[in-house]
Amino acid sequence: MTKISRDIIAKSGIVINQDKDLYSFNLDTILLYNFAKPAKKGKIVDLCSGNGAIGLTLAAKTSAKIYLVELQKPLADLAQASITDNKLDDQVKSINTDVKDVLQYLDHDTIDTIVCNPPYFAKSDQTKIKESPVLAIARHELKTNINEILHQAMILLKENSHLFMVFRPDRLVDLLSAMKANQLQPKRIRFVRSHKTDVANLVLVDGIKTHKSSSLMVLPDLVMYDGNVLSREAKEILNE
Repeated sequence: MTKISRDIIAKSGIVINQDKDLYSFNLDTILLYNFAKPAKKGKIVDLCSGNGAIGLTLAAKTSAKIYLVELQKPLADLAQASITDNKLDDQVKSINTDVKDVLQYLDHDTIDTIVCNPPYFAKSDQTKIKESPVLAIARHELKTNINEILHQAMILLKENSHLFMVFRPDRLVDLLSAMKANQLQPKRIRFVRSHKTDVANLVLVDGIKTHKSSSLMVLPDLVMYDGNVLSREAKEILNE
């Protein structure tokens, strides 16, 4: 028996269809939505889009055409249902395909913004794999990896266009190395931690496609809690 819910990120007004037995958006999704600065027009791609939560919700920020690229059909089907329910068929398109095959649907050097919440855990890390095959593929590099994702992002993006990602700090070296190998320069980095004395558990990265060297800005950390209550900034982001 599936557990379908209809949820909204922040105050976007965009309803996301979710199956709790498969995969549902979480804090990572909300933080990436808040961090991303999508192009106001042109084309946006949400790579590894899952049920489309980030890409769909960006429709509240931009009039650009949005493409949701997701390998797993059950998740792509949920995204399509949300597109229809929100009457966004003219703006948002679901593409059910492997990341490595995205150029069969989109042309190189045509995308103005990419957002991506990729699989975090390396294929070799078997300790965190969940029982659900759908969730395992969404969270682990079983079908793709950070190098392949960033290579496709580099091919898709126009010069000087931005990629926004959320990732795990313990794999930040892997991420930055893959970005450098694919002509993607990190412009802004922000660490997220539960309390100010805790180790960071997420990192938000804003990268730009460029052949030139680029200065990096490390933003102040986002601290989610002040004691046992949400911090003022966290409340603003979560709209609580």
